[in-house]
Amino acid sequence: MLSLTSWWSAFSYSYRWSDYVMYIDGWIPKLALSVPILGYMILFNDKITELLVFKELANEDVLQFGLSGIQRIRLVYFGLIFLGVSNFIYRIKRPYVFDFGTTLIEYMKTCFDIFAFNEYIQIHNEIKKEGALTPMGRYGSIEWDGFIKIARTPSERRERFEHVIHSTNWEDAKNKYSGLLRNMLSEQFFRYDIKKRYWLSLCLGLSTIGYLMLIVPGVDIFAKVLVSTV
Repeated sequence: MLSLTSWWSAFSYSYRWSDYVMYIDGWIPKLALSVPILGYMILFNDKITELLVFKELANEDVLQFGLSGIQRIRLVYFGLIFLGVSNFIYRIKRPYVFDFGTTLIEYMKTCFDIFAFNEYIQIHNEIKKEGALTPMGRYGSIEWDGFIKIARTPSERRERFEHVIHSTNWEDAKNKYSGLLRNMLSEQFFRYDIKKRYWLSLCLGLSTIGYLMLIVPGVDIFAKVLVSTV
């Protein structure tokens, strides 16, 4: 019982969107979004149905078990529908951090290049308000204060015609405390990666049903070919 509880705790902690992106948003689910448009033209096309009756290869005229051609095409059709619905839900309910990258590495690379000082202030405030969820979010206040001090310190740089431009040492602070900023980004990605997991579960359930529906026709043909060969 203790081991089951430990397993569940570990699973619930690490159950996240980013681990299932290819399963829900691979090329087959993306293609499946076009099925509602083209599906009925295929589903009720007698010529297409005839192509799915493997008279010679599987000897379907003789064998008395398994699926018919129309049953196979219906399974493929509805399987793609399930995958398409799952992919649609994923696109509207996925974590907002996926706009910058669907993996931690992609997210950190993109955000480190484009985020400004204010974005890190917001992330810091959110971490302190809601509490750290990973070791990366448990950085010290001394390190954060050091970053703030440098980032907000005015600097001067002299350019052409002796114009003096006043700015802050943002780039200096960013380079010196890059480790801190990357830790904050890692914490932020994990925080949103585990949110709204009931939608993730729904997507996984629909996708699994869809994939099974796509597999069944192939298994049916394989079994018939095997039997007719033997």
